Amino acid sequence: MHRTRNQNRGSFQLHGETIPELLHAVKMVLSDRQYHELCAAVNETAGYVNKRGLIFAAVQSRIKREEGCLE
Repeated sequence: MHRTRNQNRGSFQLHGETIPELLHAVKMVLSDRQYHELCAAVNETAGYVNKRGLIFAAVQSRIKREEGCLE
């Protein structure tokens, strides 16, 4: 399963309207620990826009970190 996760990371696009849909989508990009930390942070955050922004920021930082390692 980890191999499939790693192959999908480069072409990842975040789609979804609800917070659970977004969290489900990022599960394949983040490690289990990062995913659980993100879920805890999202649960503590108030407001849909803030939660959505937190999810997008976590994914963008992960993708940028991986791109830096590949170069």
